[in-house]
Amino acid sequence: METKLSTLKNLKTLTLTSEERDLMRAHAARIVMTTPVVVTESFFKRGVQHGLRIALSSMMFVVFIAGSVSAVASNALPGDPLYSFKINVNEEVKGLFLKTPEEKVLWQKNRIENRVSEIQILAESNSLTQAKQQTAEKAINSHVAALSTDLTTLSDQSPNTALTVTTSLEQTLKANKTSIQNSSDSADKTDTGKADAIKTVDATLLKVSNQEVQILSKEIDNINTAVTTVPTDATAALKTTTTTDTAGTSTSTSVNAKTVTPSTP
Repeated sequence: METKLSTLKNLKTLTLTSEERDLMRAHAARIVMTTPVVVTESFFKRGVQHGLRIALSSMMFVVFIAGSVSAVASNALPGDPLYSFKINVNEEVKGLFLKTPEEKVLWQKNRIENRVSEIQILAESNSLTQAKQQTAEKAINSHVAALSTDLTTLSDQSPNTALTVTTSLEQTLKANKTSIQNSSDSADKTDTGKADAIKTVDATLLKVSNQEVQILSKEIDNINTAVTTVPTDATAALKTTTTTDTAGTSTSTSVNAKTVTPSTP
């Protein structure tokens, strides 16, 4: 027993030298640096990451397909499968970025011109059917209604700009009508497609002219209101009084507190 206690006391007195401690630290650091750390991900985390990868890939695929469809749809004509995508998606998205009334009016003006140009292309190629014309007319009516709303706002701020837009649109529509008529002269006179196209252009011209008349009428009403509104002091200046003396030889007229006495002939 005493031998074991003596051995235990000797063990308590054992210590490491500073060199031995440094060697142990260096060995432990080497093990930490060279041993790879294995990280075990949870099933939930792996599922989330996989879902995000699928969502990102799907989004990129949709963007690619939408961009391709949008590019193809930009050349679509009434009756084509992508024509509805062209006017209801492509053009509507572009219109969302317009802020001022002037920008919106010019945008609707361009849309009307594009619709009439599409009708002209179909009419000149003898491919304008009743269904295609109705599709184009429906779009034109929608554009004209939007143009009317935007013109009302713009005419309050800048009537000259609003009249410039309507005048330019009328000139473009008249040019389209003339082009269709000239192409009709060299083609079959019984072609009803070109006659219908001319009717559509005439109807659009009438609607644009009505918008121009409304703008002019509003301006005339504003001018009349400004002219008929006379200040109170100006009204008082128009009051005159006339007196004649008993001899009838002279007359005094008072205008705005000033007396004028004409000489007796």
